[in-house]
Amino acid sequence: MNILGEKHNQKKFSRENLIILDKNVAEFSVERLQNCSIFEAFKIFRYKMKYGADFYHLYWHSVLKRSPKYLQKIVIHNRWKSYVLIENLIADYLMQKEIKFSDEWIYVGWHDWSGYRIIVGCGPAIVLSRFIPKNIVQELENTKRYLKRLRINFPKIFSSIEEIEDTKLITIDNLLNFAEQNNSMEPIFQKKHNLLRYFLWIIVFILTSLVIHNFYEIYNQNYHPKNLNNKIKTENFSIYMSSKNYDPLMSFLTNLNDNLNWNKISKFCEQNDIKIQAMKLDHNFAKIKTELSLKKIKELSNIKIDYATNSSYEKLGSDQIVEAVLWLELN
Repeated sequence: MNILGEKHNQKKFSRENLIILDKNVAEFSVERLQNCSIFEAFKIFRYKMKYGADFYHLYWHSVLKRSPKYLQKIVIHNRWKSYVLIENLIADYLMQKEIKFSDEWIYVGWHDWSGYRIIVGCGPAIVLSRFIPKNIVQELENTKRYLKRLRINFPKIFSSIEEIEDTKLITIDNLLNFAEQNNSMEPIFQKKHNLLRYFLWIIVFILTSLVIHNFYEIYNQNYHPKNLNNKIKTENFSIYMSSKNYDPLMSFLTNLNDNLNWNKISKFCEQNDIKIQAMKLDHNFAKIKTELSLKKIKELSNIKIDYATNSSYEKLGSDQIVEAVLWLELN
């Protein structure tokens, strides 16, 4: 691993294909995209890439609108774009070891090949990077005050300098070992947004949601059969649908739908105030089970009716309510 420093260059470890750039040659800034969907964020990113002369990179963590998204801007000459910036190395290390995507942070360090450094970031994005000639403690306090203008009020602070108080120690060797062992590390200028992978993830998310929704509906049918969503009701009859009666019920409803005289059944029940308890389609007849008074049965003498009664009621002239099966001819 070769390190190109501000003061001199240095070689560490054995990885020859990795070059770390720690020079004062880049300017960083970050735009936070608030209350913005990932689709809108990509539109902004594409606009910047199309009409901006500088390099931009979009960092995003979730499809939710509330999740932060960072639009990174880096101003740097093309001759340096084939190297890994130490600012990105530090951000990647902190993201994997110390911070969350939405955390704000400050890194304060002493590098043998470049001197004092202060680097500020939001998650994986770099807000600013400064080289400090001396008095690093005072410059750290000045940086904190400046960051309040950027609405960075409570950053987590990390340092490679043991003498600085109230910071978490991170050694240079830890950073470089991380880079040495991370085979996927590459210059940020060579990274491409894999839009295809993102849209495939969206499709998987939608399909998973549909499967969960269907399981939820089946659960409701099994354990809540009287839920109004599973109830078919008219003035004359009602049907409760569940997973247990689904097949025969669908067959029955299909027969009703195919029967051109279904309106005849509905009209007959409505005209005679008949409440259907059960019904069976048998050839050219609809057998309707209901409860009727003897008086009503006599009024319906034009159709076949099966019923049983106590003859004493008829002798006394009482109007008995009986269970009856009406044979309604459909042709």
